[in-house]
Amino acid sequence: MRELPEMAGALGLKPYAARQLAGWLYGKMGRSFEEMTDLSKEARRLLAQRYSVSAVRTADRLAAPDGTTKLLLEGAAGGRFECVLIPAEEGRTTACISTQVGCAMGCSFCRTADMGLVRDLTLGEITGQLIELSRESPAPITNLVFMGMGEPLNNMEAVLDAIEIFLDGGCFGLSKRRITLSTSGLIPKLEEFARRADVKIAISLNATTDEVRDRIMPVNRQSPIAEIMRFAREYGASHRNRVTFEYVMLRGVNDAREDAARLAKLLGGIRAKVNLIPFNPYEGSPYDAPLAETVEWWSDFLRRAGLQANVRASRGGEILAACGQLASKAEARS
Repeated sequence: MRELPEMAGALGLKPYAARQLAGWLYGKMGRSFEEMTDLSKEARRLLAQRYSVSAVRTADRLAAPDGTTKLLLEGAAGGRFECVLIPAEEGRTTACISTQVGCAMGCSFCRTADMGLVRDLTLGEITGQLIELSRESPAPITNLVFMGMGEPLNNMEAVLDAIEIFLDGGCFGLSKRRITLSTSGLIPKLEEFARRADVKIAISLNATTDEVRDRIMPVNRQSPIAEIMRFAREYGASHRNRVTFEYVMLRGVNDAREDAARLAKLLGGIRAKVNLIPFNPYEGSPYDAPLAETVEWWSDFLRRAGLQANVRASRGGEILAACGQLASKAEARS
């Protein structure tokens, strides 16, 4: 929250005013500076003259039958991006937020990749998503995942600053055990992030051979599977948290029984768990979802191999809010 002391100092306010601002902006999610009644009228006037309370505006809202809600937001710096509220499930209400407008990683199974990278989101735009989703939610948000649009490690400084705010007891007060950063596996950026932040890490693996991963995830050419496994092994040995491996199952591409056997072998001896994610179709994609019996077989096989394997239920597919479906048509490249 480095910007708040700087803001208070520039206006000649006392140092403690930065904590007051943080409490109003993030803890109470104030909609205007005028609401901040523990600040003087003059301070509120100066703040309103020079700054805006919110860095985002909700441009559209879609709700799925299961209660999943997707917001299309407009940023103060231009561009549109999406975030998702996943309603209460087993006591958890989850916010899925974005870190970029679009994405440069080019994963062939992800709708966001069709946009290309437009720009990074600012700190205010990242935290603003949680504020907007909190206003939508009938229950307090307990979990936050950086699994929306963009590669979080390519906007690391803003993400780290946002995590500090999300964890702060005077702001959002989330638990570090309830925040997860999902990445395509950029080594060494992932190693740097693990040194600087103590939250959960999920790596989007999605293949068991470099040949397949090169094809569906171009990032594999700079961070191949062996490097990812090395990181996971070292991380598991030195951290309490296990690495989660996300595996998007694409019918006929990476869902053969031989792939399951290779995955079990790759993760042998690594403190890890696996989230199996049946592909969520969208218009224009060349891929199909796996058969239900294939997903069930994989789950049973991995568990028998001694791995914690979960099947992630699709939420919000009707409104293109499920994993891999986020995109803003207004920003898409031609």
